[in-house]
Amino acid sequence: MPDNMAWPLIRDRGEAGGSRHLEASMSDSPVIGIIGTGDFSRSLARRLVSSGYQVVVGSRNPKRSEALFPEEAEVTSQVEAASQAALVFVAVFPEHHSTLLELKPSLAGKTLVDVSNGLRINHDGPSNAEQLADMFPESDVVKGFNTISAWALQRGPRDASRRIFLCSNSSKAKSSVMQLCRRMGFVPVDMGLLSSSLEIENLPLSLFPSWRIPILCTLFLFILFYLYNFLRDVLQPYVTAGKSVFYKMPIETVNVTLPSVALVMLALVYLPGLCAAFFQLWSGSKYNRFPNWLDRWLTCRKQLGLCSFLCAALHAIYSLSIPMRKSTRFKLLLAVREMKEGDELWVEEEVWRMELYVSAGIMALGLLSLLAVTSLPSVANSVNWREFTFIQSTVGYCALSMATVHTLLYGWGRAFDPARYCFLLPPTFMLVLVLPCVALLGRLALCVPCVARRLQQIRRGWEKTRPIRFRLPEDNCRNGLDDVSNV
Repeated sequence: MPDNMAWPLIRDRGEAGGSRHLEASMSDSPVIGIIGTGDFSRSLARRLVSSGYQVVVGSRNPKRSEALFPEEAEVTSQVEAASQAALVFVAVFPEHHSTLLELKPSLAGKTLVDVSNGLRINHDGPSNAEQLADMFPESDVVKGFNTISAWALQRGPRDASRRIFLCSNSSKAKSSVMQLCRRMGFVPVDMGLLSSSLEIENLPLSLFPSWRIPILCTLFLFILFYLYNFLRDVLQPYVTAGKSVFYKMPIETVNVTLPSVALVMLALVYLPGLCAAFFQLWSGSKYNRFPNWLDRWLTCRKQLGLCSFLCAALHAIYSLSIPMRKSTRFKLLLAVREMKEGDELWVEEEVWRMELYVSAGIMALGLLSLLAVTSLPSVANSVNWREFTFIQSTVGYCALSMATVHTLLYGWGRAFDPARYCFLLPPTFMLVLVLPCVALLGRLALCVPCVARRLQQIRRGWEKTRPIRFRLPEDNCRNGLDDVSNV
């Protein structure tokens, strides 16, 4: 039996008369062809070689491109590469697909994997893969590998997304590419027929499609609250008393705005679930479709929550930086200098307010951090559905409650102080508390036994318009998946 360890890992280029084929005794793997010599082709060749495949690369100038590829890969002409391989990656730009028409006889009956992307999002079609299929009707075209970068291919699935979207009109060709994906360490996702290729090609060109509404909502709320705080805290002293406090704009005004946005965004995470529950109670059925605006709201709750976490984390950092400000130290020295004999330094009420206020804020940020961590796919995949809903629902409402308490403690008795109503405008925290209180009161309403029981019946198939007998299972038989918190 030959010693496999004695074979060199990388063969010399001049060995065996200049041929770069692997010896047949070393590997029985199929030959994979690649048409094109760009960055993606080189990374793909490296990944295929490391996965145990024999790779042959087709180039218009093999001698110039030979040094760019691994020793184990053979660089030859496009015609020869197309003739040797049964599965060929077409890694050229779509505007150059027409230059491959001379390869039509060599590619007949073979599987072509189109990895190209367009320059802009295409809504009308046809896709690049469909055009390639029209050019090569005797070949089986598979769309895939266009959503993964050359860097991700070179590093493998360790440092990148493991999913690769595939579609084709040939189930046999698609199955062979899916097997290749698994051997490379990736997870293939079957997207159906080649008509889905337009959607796959648009995926890498979309700019945060699910984040658009949450980001716009965050920016809108930030601008709104910032202008409101600027009007009350900066402009009002300047107009009424001629006092310039514009230095508050970069830090102090921003630090008052960030928690306002964070709390409102967190309330917006749980309000759509409550709206869905009350809609089902009102319609008496779970089979009626939600309005389009509610559907879109429900699908972006994760992004709304992460935006809320970002604002809360920034608020914590801004709060820690306040003692380092020169204006803060100056105010402290000025207050000490203006103190009169007999003034009381220790005010019990203010001390308790600050202690409770900071403690509730730390608890709210900690719970919100837990929600953000469990929203990561790697963490969410490690817990079951009941654990995930417990964290996102029960712990989430606890975070909303603690953030609301944090705001209430910040307000304390300030809501009843007439001096706080600058330009007859209420303090910011009073406006911020509206949506969180609505969400918490709505959640308490769903916990009323008669309401919770009816909602459970509806979610288990009961309908108001069908007079059928219906009885819920005993309490000790429930699995927790039909709880009213899962909204």
